Amino acid sequence: MEKFGYYATLSHCWGDPYNRPLLTTEQTLSCHQQGIEDEALPKTFRHAVQVCRELGIEYIWIDSLCIIQEQETQEDWAKEAPGMGHVYGNSTLNISAAAAADSTQGCFKERLGLISWPCPVLLFGQACYLFRSPTEKEVAFGDPGDIGWDLSNVLARRAWTLQEQILSRRSIIFSKNLLIWRCPTLSANEKYPLGIPHLPPNTSVDNPRLLQCIINGITSSLPKDQTGKMYDCWYKIVEEFTSRELTYERDRLPAIAGVAKRFGRAVNDSYHAGLWRNDMIFGLLWHAEDFYCMRTRESPARAPSWSWASINCHVNYSRNLVSHDHNGTRLSWTPLVNILDIMDPTTCKDHPFGVTSRATLSLSGVLLAVIQNEHYKSMLDLVDNKTASANIIHHFFSDVSDYIWPAKAPLFCLPIYIRHSSDHLDIYKLDQASWERLLKTRTNELETNKLYCLVLEAIKGHEDTYSRVGLSTVGKDKTVEMSRMAVFGERRSITLI
Repeated sequence: MEKFGYYATLSHCWGDPYNRPLLTTEQTLSCHQQGIEDEALPKTFRHAVQVCRELGIEYIWIDSLCIIQEQETQEDWAKEAPGMGHVYGNSTLNISAAAAADSTQGCFKERLGLISWPCPVLLFGQACYLFRSPTEKEVAFGDPGDIGWDLSNVLARRAWTLQEQILSRRSIIFSKNLLIWRCPTLSANEKYPLGIPHLPPNTSVDNPRLLQCIINGITSSLPKDQTGKMYDCWYKIVEEFTSRELTYERDRLPAIAGVAKRFGRAVNDSYHAGLWRNDMIFGLLWHAEDFYCMRTRESPARAPSWSWASINCHVNYSRNLVSHDHNGTRLSWTPLVNILDIMDPTTCKDHPFGVTSRATLSLSGVLLAVIQNEHYKSMLDLVDNKTASANIIHHFFSDVSDYIWPAKAPLFCLPIYIRHSSDHLDIYKLDQASWERLLKTRTNELETNKLYCLVLEAIKGHEDTYSRVGLSTVGKDKTVEMSRMAVFGERRSITLI
C-alpha cells in the first residue's frame, strides 16, 4: 500500500568499506520493512530522524536503507538510480551531514558559539542584532562560513552528493562550525541569517545555487545573458563534479544524470554523453586538469572520446570560460566546424541520461596533419607546412597520461573555434563572409585572438573516423596562419567516436 506525505532526504558520507552505515540487503529487507528501532540506527541517521521529528516531517529517505545494497545483479540500484533526481527534487528538505566522515559521527557538533554572528545587543532599550560588514573578499568570493569554504566538509569531496545538493529545493547543512541554509532564493547561516553576501548567484561564487535556480525556473536570479550563462553554469558544474571522488568510476554519468535531465528540460536541449547539442562546439573545449595523477580511459569505453566522461580525472573548462567581458557575457567567437549529425543510440532504456553512451559526432572541418614535437610533449608540429613561420603549435593538453604516440598512424589538428579578443569587440560583430574578408586583410588585429583545436587520431580500418586524444590552444604567433587554413582549406566530413 502506497503512502503519501512530506519527506526529507539525507546526504551523508558512507565512509571506508570497514565502517559502512546500516544497510538494507536482501537478507535484512523483510526485517527493515517491519521497522527499525532508534537504537539500531547509527548516530548520523538518528540525528536526521530527530531533525525530521522537530520539523514535523513524517518520512525520511536514506539511500543505504531505501535501496537494496550488495546485490550481485544490482537490480534494485538499476531501478532506483534513474529516479534519484525525483527523490531529491521532490523532498521537503535535504539534511546534509557535511562534517561527518561516516555514519557514526552524527550531524550535531560541539562548537564555540562565539564564532557565530550576529551578536544580540540592547540599544536604547530595544533588542537588536549587531552585524559585521562583509570583507571585499567575502563579497567577491563568498563567505568562509559557506559550504564551499569549509575544508571539513567531507561531502564536498564526494561526486554523488553534488547532485543531491543541486536537486534538493531546500537544504539544511550541518557543518563543523555553522548551520547553513540553502534554497534557490537564499543562502544563509547563523553568521548571516538574512543571507550570505553574494546575491545574486553567479558561476564564480555560488554555481550550484545558480544551477538550482535554472532547473527550478527561478528567472529573477538569472543573469541577462541567460542562454550562454546557463551553459557556462553546466560547464562549471562539470568541473566541480569531476574534481570529486567516485567509489566506482562507472558512475561517472549516472552520478550527474539527475541534474542533466532537469537542466535539459530547462534549456530545451538534448544531452549527449555529458554535452549539449545546442552548445556542442563550446562543450568540446574541455581538457584534462590533473597533471600529477593517472588520466585513463575505461575499457570498454563508457563514453565517446570527445566526452569529458570518457576519462578518469578532473577536467577543466575555465581556460575557456574566461572568455567573457566585464559584464559576464560571452565574447564574440567564430565556429570553424559545422555539426552535421549526432547519433546517440540508447544503451539503457530505463536510464537514458546515465550508465554508458555510444554517441558519435559527425562534423565538417579542415584537418591539419601534426606530429609530436621532438623535444616537448606539450607541443605539436605542423606537417608539410609550406609557410616561412615556425611549425610549432604550443599548449597541447593530452587527454590521458603517458599517451603512446603511434609510430605510423598520423595525428591531426581540427580547428573548431576561434575566440575573438576583447580589445576589438565592435570589429567582430560580423557575419561569416565579413569575418573571412577580415582574415585576409587585417591580420595584425587578429593576432590577439585565440584558436582551439581538437587533436585526433585516425581509427584504423574506418575511413574518415577519428578519436580524440587531446586539446590544443594555439598561441598568437600561429593563430592567423592556422585560422586561414581552417577557413580556406579543403573541408572534410568526419566522424568522432
